[in-house]
Amino acid sequence: MNEMVIIGKTVSTHGIKGELKVISDFEYINKAYVIGNTILINNRDHTISSVRYHKQYILLGIDNLENINDVLEFVGYNIYISKSDLKLTNNEYLLRDLVGLSIVDNGSIIGTVTEIIKGNPNNFIRVNNDYLVPIIPEYIKNINLDKKEIMTNNVTSLKI
Repeated sequence: MNEMVIIGKTVSTHGIKGELKVISDFEYINKAYVIGNTILINNRDHTISSVRYHKQYILLGIDNLENINDVLEFVGYNIYISKSDLKLTNNEYLLRDLVGLSIVDNGSIIGTVTEIIKGNPNNFIRVNNDYLVPIIPEYIKNINLDKKEIMTNNVTSLKI
């Protein structure tokens, strides 16, 4: 079964030529919004026909539609893509995949990831409401999705 991943939301149209204005904080924008990728909007498959960026928005053309009236029905919906279509490499992961992984700090299990907090410039993982760990190399040594564990260094110093 293809797992679907939310990659953004259509918030309005842009201009009269059928572009959708999309807001997205997805971590792999450049892999998701690619011409030719199949996306799902309002439970219907669409093919991305154009992508460009304007301010904080992604301007998205779908199915070669070139009239605002053809895309109005897609405004206000989340956009999904099949996780397999992202073509993530072995060392790439979605932030949501970290929830539920065990945290091993210097050889000792200290808890489980309960939440991902998106921040600027760093994202954080919450561990059993006891620790808030920035996802940066100083603290995260290795993430192993197969073993369902994150190897960390000196996280116990970050107790909340």
